[in-house]
Amino acid sequence: MKRTLFAAAGLGLVGALAALPAVSDAPKPPPAEPVYVARKPVCEDMKLSIYFPAYETMLSSYSVRALNAATNSLDGCAVTDIDVSVVSEEAHTNAELAQLSEARAAAVLQALSDRGVSAPRIETSFRKVNANAASAEVPVEPMARRVDLNLDVKPVYGL
Repeated sequence: MKRTLFAAAGLGLVGALAALPAVSDAPKPPPAEPVYVARKPVCEDMKLSIYFPAYETMLSSYSVRALNAATNSLDGCAVTDIDVSVVSEEAHTNAELAQLSEARAAAVLQALSDRGVSAPRIETSFRKVNANAASAEVPVEPMARRVDLNLDVKPVYGL
């Protein structure tokens, strides 16, 4: 009698389990079609400093990464003005200083152009820093081997 009772209970349990939906621990498959999420560009004016090693005009890997990050954030924006200010202190003569400063400005502007950033107005200025100044009237400026960029940015409409 006990065997019959256990067999009947076992059959009832199997029947109840068969009626339940199948449950799996496996995650759902990803959607078959890509999902597009629209991103509204944030077009704000940008200030950026690009530093150079002493007596160098080539961009360092850090400078390239800084330019890549800056230009990636300009996606969907238009640059209206670029102000370039070159700060140099390591040249011995004015001619060397001018040549070094112009080469640094050209390297940064070429890197921006290669990344698709240009502007109808580009203004360049050069500033010499006296690294040997010991008086309090002319302070020594640290990291005076740089190109400072000011980008005026506005949104592009009609994309």
